[in-house]
Amino acid sequence: MTDGLDQALVNAGLDRLRADPQLTVHDGVVPDEATPPYVLVYAQVEWPDGDPDNTVEGKTEAVTARWTCHCVGSTAAAARAVAQRVRTQLLDYRPTVAGVECAPIGQAESVPPTRDESTGRLVMDAVVVYELTARI
Repeated sequence: MTDGLDQALVNAGLDRLRADPQLTVHDGVVPDEATPPYVLVYAQVEWPDGDPDNTVEGKTEAVTARWTCHCVGSTAAAARAVAQRVRTQLLDYRPTVAGVECAPIGQAESVPPTRDESTGRLVMDAVVVYELTARI
């Protein structure tokens, strides 16, 4: 039996990104027919051992959700434009997730646009990582 909390945290970021009608969001995989611009998101949830927000009895109460966003465009400028749309949606957003006290989402990392020709077609990929810390 699962409590669904990990997926609820992941969905908080994905749903926020999908709320922008000008942003095409792919969760973990890009369909063959997809064309830029879009954002490919890899999400993960961690329950860090030894976090200071955990209880003295050792119960894990701290959780971190992370969205690694590959902001893809046909040019570097287009990739940066996707990254800006992602930032507008996620940065400083405080999601509401049942049973969880969420801090605002912050930016954890940013990598400038780089060439990607792995699909046989040149695209530019700017990677930006956003992170949420929360307590249950």
